Amino acid sequence: MTFKERYKRFKAWQLNPFDWSFDESEQYHCVNCGYDFTGKFCPHCSQKAGLKKISWKSVFQSIAEVWGMGNRSMLYSLWQLIWRPGYFISDYINGKRQVSFPPVKMLVVMGVISLLIDNLCGINEFKTFRGDTSLVAQFFAWLKSSPGWGWFVMTGFFIIPTWCLFRYAPCNTKHTLPQGFFITVFMAIQVLIVECLADFFGSYTFLLIPLCYFYTYRQLFGYGYWGNFWRVVITLGSGFWLVILAMTIAELLTKASKLHVSDFVFLIFHTIVPILVGIYISKIIYKRREKKDTQNTDISVNDKTEDNNQTEDNDQTEDNNQIEDNTQTEDNDQTEDNNQIEDNDQTEDNNQIEDNNQTEDNNQTEDNNQTEDNKQSDNNDQTENKPQ
Repeated sequence: MTFKERYKRFKAWQLNPFDWSFDESEQYHCVNCGYDFTGKFCPHCSQKAGLKKISWKSVFQSIAEVWGMGNRSMLYSLWQLIWRPGYFISDYINGKRQVSFPPVKMLVVMGVISLLIDNLCGINEFKTFRGDTSLVAQFFAWLKSSPGWGWFVMTGFFIIPTWCLFRYAPCNTKHTLPQGFFITVFMAIQVLIVECLADFFGSYTFLLIPLCYFYTYRQLFGYGYWGNFWRVVITLGSGFWLVILAMTIAELLTKASKLHVSDFVFLIFHTIVPILVGIYISKIIYKRREKKDTQNTDISVNDKTEDNNQTEDNDQTEDNNQIEDNTQTEDNDQTEDNNQIEDNDQTEDNNQIEDNNQTEDNNQTEDNNQTEDNKQSDNNDQTENKPQ
């Protein structure tokens, strides 16, 4: 199998990785309620079909279920989130939730696992810079010392930019803020995965986080490479400025600050204006795409109508041709009937003439015979009358 064929199979798996088929002819007996059924679960008590006796595998599965490794496995959800993140998130927010581990629970478990790995690796997190007491300076110091958890905090500030900039996307158009919440939860899980990898491979691994956003959002919202790229850049940048703006407002409310009005306007400008520009461009592109889709739909309808009209014309032409053929056939039949009648009449006339001729011949023959008889009779009489 070539690389191109493998890639096509991988793309097909990304779009539809779940197989819900089962053997409808195979019968199961539910040990729990005694019901006979076909399928993967008992329709009476919902127990899984084909359960076997308890073994060591059952023991390990029961222990794994405490950490979300049983049915609707967390490992399986993480695997989906790595190889098809956008499609997996799209499936979840659009209703396909049975195969997914609960995202909020998965985020908590991943947070605990990340902290355990940090402690085992001896990484000192949550450092602060003591030279400046401002919240913004403390945030930058903390972000520098623990970039993974800094990205994790900033993830919550990406909800609004994502909702604004990807509102008119080709896929998941006009997604809601509650859906955006779960999108952010899944993205935070990806950040924690990168955080765990960074503990082993170094801080350069955090460069994967923007790539994760780019790869996931492209699958989730369906934009092209360039359209997805500049929207992701604005989303991440606006989320970063939103964090700074939130800390600045908190600092203004808690204590007197030396922040000037121009600085505050600068923060608002860098936070709000890119989002508004992105919304405006996205809306224009959405209207153009909608107009183009409407035109294509109208063209398709017109083509279909023309095809139907052409089909009707062809049917009508065929009907007319058939009617003409039937009419011509009837005329030919009538002509043949008339010719046959004429032939019959002519035959009858000929037969009558022949009969008449035969009758005349018979009459003439009879006359001739009678004449001969008369002559013979006269001769006989004459012979008798002669003297002896």
